[in-house]
Amino acid sequence: MGKVSRKPFKKIMVSLVESLLSNTVGLALTGSEILQALHVSGILILDSSTIRLTEEARGKFPGTRSKAGIKWHACFDLLSGQLKWFQLTASKVHDRNGFPELGFLEGKLILFDLGYFDYQLLSALMAAGAFFLCRLKRNSVVIIQEVISGLNPRCRGQSLLFACPSNQYRGNLLEAIIQKPVAGDLLICRAVGFWNPDEKRYHWYLTNLSIAAVILYPLYRLRWQIELIFKACKNSLNANAIPSANPNIIESLLLASIAAQLSSQSIYEIASQALSQEEELAISFQRTAYIFSILKDKFIRCILVPIQENIEIVVRHIYLMIKELYDPNYRKRKTSKARIYAELMNLNVIPAEH
Repeated sequence: MGKVSRKPFKKIMVSLVESLLSNTVGLALTGSEILQALHVSGILILDSSTIRLTEEARGKFPGTRSKAGIKWHACFDLLSGQLKWFQLTASKVHDRNGFPELGFLEGKLILFDLGYFDYQLLSALMAAGAFFLCRLKRNSVVIIQEVISGLNPRCRGQSLLFACPSNQYRGNLLEAIIQKPVAGDLLICRAVGFWNPDEKRYHWYLTNLSIAAVILYPLYRLRWQIELIFKACKNSLNANAIPSANPNIIESLLLASIAAQLSSQSIYEIASQALSQEEELAISFQRTAYIFSILKDKFIRCILVPIQENIEIVVRHIYLMIKELYDPNYRKRKTSKARIYAELMNLNVIPAEH
């Protein structure tokens, strides 16, 4: 373990992760069709996950409530599970301080939760040519510029949340164009309200996408996939097992797990070519990570000695385990991605034949 703590090893791990990040995973046909239907070049999901550390690591990685922890800020491609950007900080660092460069997001749709909500960020994303879909905070004050559907036309000019109390319009899909002054400019985007029967109130979502309003809530729900990726990395790729208090060891071990996650996506790329459309849409990120953990020795051998024979061994074992990649109940219970695809098909924005 002493050798692992050396800075040269950390540099090697950083170089490895950067190299893996630069190798993009190609999308299968179904993924490309979804992007085409949404008029975006990619769908990204953004969030962070905290890994608890021993108390001795608190000096370098202070956490909340005096606990030590390192936070992994990450942006994944929704359709392939490929890591596209990441940042490591102390766990006490606010999520909003971990965000990809805006130029990287041009043409892409990014989904994020309330931890990143910021009007200036939304305005900057639009200026950068990016697309967003996020929740609106409950105490927000945005003005209705135009009523699209569901709301009384006389609500124009009123505060959105004031004009739509929880006991009114119950169950209807609501949509308006809203405006909000932001740093001397004016943010203008869509606001769509979906009734939440459990909380008996509306959840409002902001977006600059032009897709039909009905698709926005199921699309936003796909953000939950990032939690599954984090869970898979912690359970199958040892991201949650960092016993050391040495900063170099801590970062090196987490970088090793990140490198494993990046490598595991080659399983998706190889397997998706041999799967039906329904099976491809049912691929699980957790199952992909689990299979990688089983085949990790063969992957390591392939990386260290990248000869054709070792590559063929990896591919052969992936095909042997291919049925373990997707949910066996996909015909009885559609996955989140399958539901989105079906919704887009119903809206006739994806050709029935390809």
